[in-house]
Amino acid sequence: MEGCDSIVGGIFETLCTKISRETGYVRHLKENVDALMEEDRKLKALCEDTEREGREASRGRKRLTNQAQTWLDQARTIQAEIDSIKLQFDQRRSFCNGCFPDLWSDYTLGKRAFEKLERVRQDINERSGIKLVAMSSPPRVKEMDVPTVGQSSAQRTKEKIWNLLHDEHTSVIYIYGMGGIGKTTLMKAINKKLKATREFDYVIWVTVSKEFNLERVQKEIMGWLRLDFSEQDSYSNRSMQLHQYLTDKRYMLILDDLWNPINLIEIGLPTNKENRSKIVITTRIANMPTVQVFSDMKVEKIRVETLTEDEAWDLFAANVGKEVVHQPHIEDVAKAVAKKCGGLPLAIVAVAKAMEGQSMRELWQDALRALRASAPEIEGMEPEVFRPLKKSYDDLRDEKVKMCFLYCSLFPEDYEISVKQLIRWWIMEGFIDNVNNLADASNKGHRIIEELKRRCLLEEGIRDDGVRVKMHDVIRDLALYIASSSCNEGPKFLVIAEKGLNEPPPEGTWREFEKISLMMNDITKLPVKPECPNLISLLLRENHRITAVPHSFFELMPALQVLDLSYTSITSLSVSSSSLLNLRVLILRGCYTLRETPFLGQLKELQFLDIKSSGIRRLPEEMQNLVKLKKLNMSGLSHSLTIPSNVMCGLTSLEDLRMHRTSVNWAEGSEFAVENDVTLGELGKLKRLTILKITIKEFDCVAEDVFLQQFSKLKKFRVLIGPSNEHLNTFDCMKQVQINGGNSYPCGVKVMVTHTEGFELTSAEVKDVSQLVGDANGLRMLTIRRCKKMECILDWNDVGKNALQNIENLHFSWLPKIQKLFKGEVPQGCLRKLNKIYLSSCDNLTSLFSSEMVRNLDQLQTLEMMFCCRLEEVIEGHDKSLPENPFPQLCNFTLLQLPKLKSIIHRDTFALPSLIKLEIVKCPRLRLPNRPDTTDWPSITAQGMARWEANPQRSERMQW
Repeated sequence: MEGCDSIVGGIFETLCTKISRETGYVRHLKENVDALMEEDRKLKALCEDTEREGREASRGRKRLTNQAQTWLDQARTIQAEIDSIKLQFDQRRSFCNGCFPDLWSDYTLGKRAFEKLERVRQDINERSGIKLVAMSSPPRVKEMDVPTVGQSSAQRTKEKIWNLLHDEHTSVIYIYGMGGIGKTTLMKAINKKLKATREFDYVIWVTVSKEFNLERVQKEIMGWLRLDFSEQDSYSNRSMQLHQYLTDKRYMLILDDLWNPINLIEIGLPTNKENRSKIVITTRIANMPTVQVFSDMKVEKIRVETLTEDEAWDLFAANVGKEVVHQPHIEDVAKAVAKKCGGLPLAIVAVAKAMEGQSMRELWQDALRALRASAPEIEGMEPEVFRPLKKSYDDLRDEKVKMCFLYCSLFPEDYEISVKQLIRWWIMEGFIDNVNNLADASNKGHRIIEELKRRCLLEEGIRDDGVRVKMHDVIRDLALYIASSSCNEGPKFLVIAEKGLNEPPPEGTWREFEKISLMMNDITKLPVKPECPNLISLLLRENHRITAVPHSFFELMPALQVLDLSYTSITSLSVSSSSLLNLRVLILRGCYTLRETPFLGQLKELQFLDIKSSGIRRLPEEMQNLVKLKKLNMSGLSHSLTIPSNVMCGLTSLEDLRMHRTSVNWAEGSEFAVENDVTLGELGKLKRLTILKITIKEFDCVAEDVFLQQFSKLKKFRVLIGPSNEHLNTFDCMKQVQINGGNSYPCGVKVMVTHTEGFELTSAEVKDVSQLVGDANGLRMLTIRRCKKMECILDWNDVGKNALQNIENLHFSWLPKIQKLFKGEVPQGCLRKLNKIYLSSCDNLTSLFSSEMVRNLDQLQTLEMMFCCRLEEVIEGHDKSLPENPFPQLCNFTLLQLPKLKSIIHRDTFALPSLIKLEIVKCPRLRLPNRPDTTDWPSITAQGMARWEANPQRSERMQW
């Protein structure tokens, strides 16, 4: 009985508990709903925070984690269910107001509210343990430009690689061959083919190059996979992270242009064969030992073969010109030349370009002889690589042009060289001769650049805009071979550029070289007294940690002509009187801690001196003895520069003087004048000066006739006059004058403006510029800014009839008092070349053009007007003499924030036949006339907005 009582008691207790819970759903309905609403507010805030994290992450190649996205989706679903409970509860309350409740409905609603409350609290707690953001998924295969792989031999090799990728026993594919033979091209073709399949989770491409670094390779792989890592992470931590990520992935890693064994297990690559991942290595070295980590894996090697004779001939003929090589008297020897290229595509193209258009059999026979004679040998490459490539070098018949080519190898591998910088170096080294001046030398330098590019010895930089050039690494190896001890021709170069050197090569290794480039390293200390009897050029630029040069450093360099110490941290530079006697070039640019150079007066052979952006404060008086100096750059000095009198006028060979943004007390007329300070008159005595960039703080200094007479002979100048250091525009022209401030100007300033092509006036207190530009017949570009008292630009009554006859570009801004652009009648022929007008913030201007002025604007192509708050009309009045077709060449027309503008022209129709783009922003009163041939002008919105564009090539018009 006692057992039965116990069972009955247990049942009764369970029943009571269940009844209490079930009735609690009804009794605590309101409390549970209120609690649920409170938790719902917390959940909503967390959802909004999570979504905001996702938006911010997407801006940085990141995303919400899958866990966070799942939580967010579930939370939004729960919120919808809570909204349903809230709606049902509100309906119940309004329905049962004053009536008996529906107990069954209350029960089901209360149970839902209770259960949902439990779930919401659980979700809120889970949110704190979720990682929200991860790197976004990388593309499986990246798009790459793929040159055509058209030759049958290349296709066969491509098929071999493809088959090995599907061989489950092969883990590593080792592709080797000569430089330039097409290994990278083949792999790009494979990469493209893989994009159309789903065989690998990721195809990762890393270009290793000659000077690889394990850490850099590791970071490139992680960046390719978009793995989130910090620069502060240790190498081993990144390895663990990479290994963990790739362990369950099937990946393909392409290591392009590998030169040395590489330990992939250190980097973090998993070696599990079961995931069928592949490593593909391209290299020029046939017998490089395989990485030990792959010792238990099957490694397949593929040699990329040269083109067959027929394939080589087809490629060669296509580049030379079939109409040339198929001539009967040339074809046999041309085929022999093509055959001697060894089937190497890079060589075939280079030699073909050298022979392009040549129709003399004798030239082809000489080319064949040269190809047969050369036999270079460079480590890691077969001799056949250089035999054809060297033909392009040998065909540079001018030895100085050959030096120009070889000089490019002094820069680091894959370095993109500024064209202007490279030409300057060639000039300073003396490679460009038979010219009369530096300007002619620069022009010839550009021609040499184009010649080297045409012969495939130089190539465009990445931007492909002609501003920079680079050497293909094979071509650079060729140049270094020619300039090495192994070759019996050319100078001897020692090049260790951008290699991370902490100390220079031992003194004993310097002796035989003519040019040494140790640029862009971390050298801290130079040798005390290296013996360099043949050294001509020493390039130490961008070794920022060099703070001193030993006093005896140059004593055994009797032939040194070019010294570059730019962007080092030297604080002083002292040499013995017997050193550097033959120095022609001294570059100290960016030596911010260098204060003085007292030895400069000893360098009697010096022709080029660059101390731009250095810390030098005073030129030594002995510099007046540098009678061979051709170019002097003293721009951007960090301190005011003192120049003793007679120093400048002693530089009788000077052609190029640059003192832009350098403060000098030009003594004449200056309250700070010192008795022995330089004057502008000294510059006027430099008879060979053709290029001048200079800043002159005091207007009164520009008063010396001898300077102004010489000024008119300059081929290129940029003169900044005035006390302000404000940044001004740079015009696209050879001759520029920029004036900042002032209200009246001496005759000398006006003479300068007379000879300029580009003139900018800023913050001046003048009513117009008639007296300044009235006689500037060569003026092409005129900019006037922030002149608060200016009432008009020009009064035609005060200027000559040829004023502004060559003007092309007008730019006016922040001229608050200007009422008209021009006063008086525009002389015939003036403004005829004007093609662009920019007008901004001229608040007192009500109309822009008179009908008379419009007649002269038949070449205007761009018209931009903005922020002129009182401008009411573009062309004023209803003058019947207005041309039937104003602005026939106008292409771009912009009207921006002109609140009172009502009309462009007082006519019902307006053609603008050349218009490509019309943009109207915040011109609420403007009404556009119709076009005579169409009515497709846009409707201007109430906010004064409209935009219209036309594509003249397809005669399509788009309207917004």
